[in-house]
Amino acid sequence: MSSSRWIGARHSCTVSIFMGCVFFTCLLDTNLSAKPELFVEAVKFGAQDCGFCHQTAGGGTSINDRGAWLVAERIRRESVGIDINWLLERGDKLTEKIEESGTQESAALTAQATDRSKSTKRTRAPFDYTTQWGEWPSYGGNLKAQKYSPLALINQKTVHQLELAWIWEAKTDSGMSRDFRNNRRNRRGGVGPFKGTPLMVDGKVFVRTRYSTVVAIDAETGEELWEFDPGTRHGPVPPIFGFATRGLGFHHQPDCKEGEACDRIILLSTDGWMIAIDTETGEPIPLFGKEGKVDLTVGLRRPLNRSQVTWSHPPLVCEDVVIVGSQISDNSQFDFRVRDWKKNLPLGDVRGFDPVSGKQLWVFKTVPQEGEVGVETWGEESWRWAGNTNVWSTFSCDPDLGHVYLPVTASTNHMYGGDRPGDNLFSTSVVAVDVHSGEYVWHFQITHHDIWDYDLPAPPVVADIVVDGDLRKVVAQVTKVGYLFVLDRLTGDPVWPVVEREVPPSTLEGEVASPTQPHPTKPPPFEMQGFSLEDVNALTPELRRRSTELVSEIDIGPLYTPISVRGTVFSPGIGGGANWTGAAFNPETRQLFVSSRREPLIANAVPIDINRHDIPYRERWRFPKIEGLPFVKPPWSNITSYDLDEGKIAWQVTNGAGPKDHPLLSSVKDSLPDLGEIYAYPGLLALPDLLIMGHRGVPTSTIKALDPSTGKKLWSADLVGYFDAPPAITYLYQGKQYLSIGTGHSFEPSRVVTFVLDPSAELP
Repeated sequence: MSSSRWIGARHSCTVSIFMGCVFFTCLLDTNLSAKPELFVEAVKFGAQDCGFCHQTAGGGTSINDRGAWLVAERIRRESVGIDINWLLERGDKLTEKIEESGTQESAALTAQATDRSKSTKRTRAPFDYTTQWGEWPSYGGNLKAQKYSPLALINQKTVHQLELAWIWEAKTDSGMSRDFRNNRRNRRGGVGPFKGTPLMVDGKVFVRTRYSTVVAIDAETGEELWEFDPGTRHGPVPPIFGFATRGLGFHHQPDCKEGEACDRIILLSTDGWMIAIDTETGEPIPLFGKEGKVDLTVGLRRPLNRSQVTWSHPPLVCEDVVIVGSQISDNSQFDFRVRDWKKNLPLGDVRGFDPVSGKQLWVFKTVPQEGEVGVETWGEESWRWAGNTNVWSTFSCDPDLGHVYLPVTASTNHMYGGDRPGDNLFSTSVVAVDVHSGEYVWHFQITHHDIWDYDLPAPPVVADIVVDGDLRKVVAQVTKVGYLFVLDRLTGDPVWPVVEREVPPSTLEGEVASPTQPHPTKPPPFEMQGFSLEDVNALTPELRRRSTELVSEIDIGPLYTPISVRGTVFSPGIGGGANWTGAAFNPETRQLFVSSRREPLIANAVPIDINRHDIPYRERWRFPKIEGLPFVKPPWSNITSYDLDEGKIAWQVTNGAGPKDHPLLSSVKDSLPDLGEIYAYPGLLALPDLLIMGHRGVPTSTIKALDPSTGKKLWSADLVGYFDAPPAITYLYQGKQYLSIGTGHSFEPSRVVTFVLDPSAELP
């Protein structure tokens, strides 16, 4: 017998080889841990690895039906430990072979959660920031940003039985006034579509509206329980995307004392306050920060200006640390209210806070300073003044390793970098840091010296996959450029080779573009990259002519063709490819799903007075259309499924029929394939055998379910209100499984529309 041992921050495993069999003995520092002595006991019942009770052979916090039964028994018996001999009561035999599919295991897990939720004496399930207990405690469902739930009451056989359960409409955020002439705030675009994703914990749905009000809703009835209004709506319009908001953080304190708030919502208001709210009362928690809130504009090496920075995304709560990013105005360098802007650019540093006290624990500098890793990549000491380089999306985390993963965005100036020569780490990079200290662990730069505004728009998905027979712990990063980068999450090394390919040079004075950029050899891209005359909209001869004329006198070329004075087509554009809605991942089938749009733009470098602005150019960009139709060939939006084990596309489907009724298409309407809804990028929710998404329709938006093995539409239902992009969530309450999704446009209130499947109802 031989063995080897590897140890992570929170995870240690002994791999033993005995008589040709591989055994994993795993110890995870969580309350659901599979301990070595239990594994030895489990061998008596046929266990060969940690997959006996967990979803993977290597263990982890995701458990299968047997593990769920054991934990449910522990709860029922009010026992501290898990006695493996309880399996005898369940009927497991020594030689029994478990051949259930992942869906069957998930159905069993759902059944266990259902039994608990129907109990007359309601016992709260263990809390671990996953979806396995039927809740949705984090923005991405779990800390891994997977947007996945193992609940299986809603499946391919039952999805047609979904019924509308309730609709919640915001009272405070009721939509902006139609009186544009007398309302300067509305003219500035303060209120746009509702982009929020709810949370659901302990029978309450929590929603953040566009004005950063927080509402608690009864998960079963839709009744509003309380509302907290931070007063943000009375202040100035936030500097980027107006009052757009996307979600909340949640923290559970297991060892809280009697009278303390064990559960709290963490709100990042758009005007820069982090507020802890008691989930029972809806009131700020006085012992958090100062009278319940923390000022996010202070705590960095220079203060942030509220006129330049906002906070639209939620924080991530991982390992009792609240990780906070920010959203910074892309034109902060042209804010004439700021003198000597190179000394006052807003910093994009990422911070960790204590969720109980609000104390700032650490800062990770996204632009490294003197003596730090990466500082040499900022020529002419530009690290001294560079700003932005922020995380405006949210984060993902591997609590077993103790790593949090940052999708860092582009630096100032987004489309001109002549005054910041070099690769500019950690701009447009995936960065892993220690969740407890904020210390650098590793990085991988997606775009060197970014001069295209190719921000990383969504959190890296934390996944366990099997490559050539080996279990690999990875993060999968979707990008605006249309590539999916799959990286080892312990080291940051690519799972498949990434090659540096030559790209076109810049024609701008003083600009030195990176001569090469990273291109993955696997997986293949999910969106069209670069632009040529073969890519114009040629659905009719007239559209071909007009599209060709539009680009005939500007620069076109491959991906990473730089901006020029005469104009350049960026394809993909600054909106992607993929954007903030990110990806979803099914850990049972190891499929990753991503929505993308085909939205090229035309960008010009405009010469300006260098003596006044300290840089020779600023950018001007636009998304030209031909009477509402894109100048690029369809499909204009897609849904793509990746087999991550193989690093290949399993399928890709066009996202909707698109504008076939457009007058310019009347002559070819009957022969057109699906075109894809123009520039749509809906958030996705993965279930064991369904893929759920909203669909922005005209005149009616819908929610629909796809077959995750083919992309074929299986079901749809009308939504109340306009759907923009936010992902749906699912949860289990009182034995019923629910689907909730956000809707609402400028003239509408923020809404949550919720459907329900009652398993006691008669099913076909």
